[in-house]
Parts: sequence; structure tokens; C-alpha cells
Amino acid sequence: MKISFEGKKYDNLYLSADTGDSERLKIDGTSTDGHNWTFVIPDSISEITRYYAIRHKNDSLINENESNVHMIDFRTIIENDTLRGGYFNFDENKNSIELKGKFDTTALFENTFYVAELDSTFVIQTIVTDYFLMELPENRYLREFMQTPMFSFFYDRKNPNKPYEEFLVEYADKIKKNPNSLYYISFFSTTPNFYKSKEDYRNLFNLFSSEMQNSRWGTMAKMNFATVKLDGINDILLPNPLTKETEKIILEPTKYTLLCFSASWCGPCHKKIPLMKEIYEKTKENLNLVYLTTDESTTIDDWNTLMEKENIKWRSLWLTDKKLKSDWQISAIPDFILVYPDRNAKKILLNEEKDIQELYSLLNK
Repeated sequence: MKISFEGKKYDNLYLSADTGDSERLKIDGTSTDGHNWTFVIPDSISEITRYYAIRHKNDSLINENESNVHMIDFRTIIENDTLRGGYFNFDENKNSIELKGKFDTTALFENTFYVAELDSTFVIQTIVTDYFLMELPENRYLREFMQTPMFSFFYDRKNPNKPYEEFLVEYADKIKKNPNSLYYISFFSTTPNFYKSKEDYRNLFNLFSSEMQNSRWGTMAKMNFATVKLDGINDILLPNPLTKETEKIILEPTKYTLLCFSASWCGPCHKKIPLMKEIYEKTKENLNLVYLTTDESTTIDDWNTLMEKENIKWRSLWLTDKKLKSDWQISAIPDFILVYPDRNAKKILLNEEKDIQELYSLLNK
């Protein structure tokens, strides 16, 4: 992979390879002049990568991690419309990628979270982004990302109030026209919680080609409307993030247990906290709530701080076993798995009022 930057040089660059796990893989680049960079990617990584993104290790960012980063993004201007994107992958039957850009500007973004009990706002994410101008890229993944940014996230920056149903029609049309899109299926596989029903999700999945449905990302998507297999769930131990002592995930096998997958850096997860508190208060007699944080060791203290600030009363465990995360198909958070007293389990949505009422009805049977 070769990437050239005009108008700005770097002393270091690396590729962040997103594999669907919380910990992204890093591939260091090499350069003799700071402008032209080469990255060598092993087959073992390319086979499991959803997308690559360019990052710069910036010592001025405190606690730099996947939340606080210095990003490299591209812009393309077409008929007074600016397309943006920074995610790319190899095109089918190609083993090389070449990208070129001319430096445009640098932007700083801070993502904040308000804690009502403390009447305080905390910065949970700092992103520095260098933008480079380029022609509409030949790389298919990057081009599609620019043309349809954040596919399957139900967000349109030009039309923030676009109805859910309009998005469904648009997504269906795009998949029908491009059923072999790696970009579409890889983003689709990690966004099930944005859909109002599993039927909506399944209907779009069925529009992809059989090749995409049976790919790594298609298999991950199928798990979102299949029964989850939690073999030996009653005996699995995970560390308490505060004490570091191991505990059983399921303390009372005769009761329902709701596993809530979250992280300190996850803004959408934080927005679910008021709902989780409501569920806890209304169902604590017949439902055990358990937070499973996907934080890394570099951010686990941030998770403990968040739990204390929010006065979380239910248990919190640290999902350090990446095999469990893979087996349970936790590709995006927040995510929820309801474990039944008979040890069966299924992923549930908690997006709409009807989802919450269905949970209450089940527990009150």
C-alpha cells in the first residue's frame, strides 16, 4: 500500500486495521521523506480487516488511544459538494492500494458527556483530523464511503431529520444496485442496534449477494437475528474492573440476566444509562443487570470513574476474553444479550419503547 501526501510531512504514520474487535491492529508505515509512505500488510491481517484508516501518533494528545487520535482523512469536491472519507480496503482481486492527497486543513473535535448528578460536562474523546484534497478515488471502498457516509447508521448530515423509513428504502436500493459491496456489508454487520426491528435488518441482509452473506461480515450479520449460543455461560468467570477479582457472569441461574455491553469511550452507550437505570429499578426483583465493558487496560480506569460518577448500582465486569466477544458476535456497542433461566439466550434491541415494553412483559409472565 502506497500513500502520498503533498503539503504536509509526518515523522510517523500507521494504519489502524478494524477487524470488528474492540482492539484495532496497528501497521507501522515507512518513509524516507515524510511525504510518501509505504505499508506492508500481512495476509493474516488483510483477511480479517473491515477497513483501514491512517493515523499519526501525536504526543500532544493526552492518553492517546482509539478514542483520542490524530486522524488523516480525504476530501473530494464535486459540483460544490464536499465528500469526506478516511476508510478504505482492498478492491476485489487487487493486492495494492495507492492514495494521493494535497493538504487542505486541520480540525479539532471534542466529544463531551454531561453528567446531570454532578452538573458537569466531561470530554470523553478528542480527535485531531488532517484533511487532504483528492480526486474521487478509484479505491471502491473509500469511494463508496464518501458517496454514502456511515451507511446503515441512519444519519444524513444534509438531512438530519430524514425519516427511518426513507433510509430503509435508500439502503435497499443501494444494496440492490451493488450487492457485492464490501463497504455496505461490513458496516451493515456492525449496526444492528440502529434498526427498529430484526425483520427490517433481515430484509436488507437478504438483498446482498450470496458471496457477501457468507463472508466474514455476512456471517457476523446473521448472528444478529439468530439464537446466541452461550455455552457454559453459568460457569464463565470475568474480572471485576475495580477489584480485578474474577466473578461469575451469572450469579443466579434461575433468574433472567441482561448482559449490557458498553465502554467508557462509547457515546451511544452513555446515552443508554438513564434507560438502564429505569430498567434496573423496575425489574431488579426478577432480572439481574450486568455491565460488560470492552475497555482496554489503557481506559479501564475511565470506566471505573464513569461507574462511580453515574452511581451505577448493578454489577460491572471486564470482557477481557476476546474469544467470548467473537463467539457472542459483539461487533458494535451498545449491545444487549438476554440470558434466560433455561440458559438459552438472544440478542435484544432496546431502541424503541416497544422493545422496552416487550422486555417488561417477558419478565412479568
